[in-house]
Amino acid sequence: MSKLVKNIQNLTEYESLFITGTDTEIGKTYCTSLLLRFMMKMDIDVNPFKPIAAGTEAHLLDDEGNSVNEDAFRLWQASNKRFTMNQINPILYDQPIAPHIAADLECEELNQKRLDALLPEALNLAELTLIEGAGGWHLPLNNEELLSQWVAKHKIPVIMVVGVRLGCLNHALLTAQAITSTGCEIVGWVANYIEGKNDIHIKNVDYLKQKLLVNYRAECLFEVDKNQTSLG
Repeated sequence: MSKLVKNIQNLTEYESLFITGTDTEIGKTYCTSLLLRFMMKMDIDVNPFKPIAAGTEAHLLDDEGNSVNEDAFRLWQASNKRFTMNQINPILYDQPIAPHIAADLECEELNQKRLDALLPEALNLAELTLIEGAGGWHLPLNNEELLSQWVAKHKIPVIMVVGVRLGCLNHALLTAQAITSTGCEIVGWVANYIEGKNDIHIKNVDYLKQKLLVNYRAECLFEVDKNQTSLG
């Protein structure tokens, strides 16, 4: 059994996993999609769930002709279209801005209570649910609540995606500290070479492998390049 297969197999002990990132636009959806496809290849019963998304694309339509979010659309494709877009992404705002601001502009409530109501249905769709966050770890839901607080309340284990580039060491260590101080467990992390691999980027990842394992017992689940289409 390869280390990759073993790492992924170990994740199946959980009912759900929350995928967060060290920043926005660092490849959470890309890595979640790769993980989803690989799990399906291993015959793991898994579903993607991106409860909140902001920003729709006019050229991307669901089966009913509605504009959808690009990240949610990619998760839908990665799942072989097994689930509906609404099952994958139930809360969607048109403008690509902070969701709590988008919710306010659309006169909607965005809070933990709303997410609480959506979670059971998502968990019932498969044996393992990959929940992809929006933005970074401390995403505001409103003026009082954070998405991270909701994750902690439900004790959902966390996978952290690190966008490997200049500044990633600080971002990764701060995010890991924030995740654990919220009361959540980091069960693994992913190194995403968003600018491609070079010697310095590899040294940064080697540093994080040692530091995150020692400080948080978090192993690197896998490394991906920006042009990679599959794991393994």
